[in-house]
Amino acid sequence: MDLFEWMFIISGFIFFVSMISALILMANNKMKTVLICGVILAILMIPISVILINFLIVGKDLKFIIYLILILSYLVAEFLLDRIFKIDFRSKLSQHIPYIVLEYAACFSFVFGVLDLDRSIGWILSFFFWAFLGVLVYYIILVRKKKKAEK
Repeated sequence: MDLFEWMFIISGFIFFVSMISALILMANNKMKTVLICGVILAILMIPISVILINFLIVGKDLKFIIYLILILSYLVAEFLLDRIFKIDFRSKLSQHIPYIVLEYAACFSFVFGVLDLDRSIGWILSFFFWAFLGVLVYYIILVRKKKKAEK
């Protein structure tokens, strides 16, 4: 594996750790600390862009190019919607569904991309994906309990 493939793998771990951390922090009402995770995701645009440019120059498989475009699209959308435009798109289902589709496309792109590069590391990263889903379920349950308690 070359440097750019390792950058992709490390970016995948950083991506999932920051997503998991953000959900745990939101579940515990640490909203100011959640901003750190958003900054980390925004900074991830740099190595993903560099990897994409390298893979285009080197002529890497088309599926890796597609993976990187999906990941970069999600990171840019996250950055623009949360940081630049500050749109509350999560409260309106018609706006949130496309975001969720893009988010899972990025998640699967990392998982399948790393699995293609190295099977054992890919399975470890897929564990982080499942941990992300578990924390998401935990967060949703907490939010629903809080809404019921408010009523």
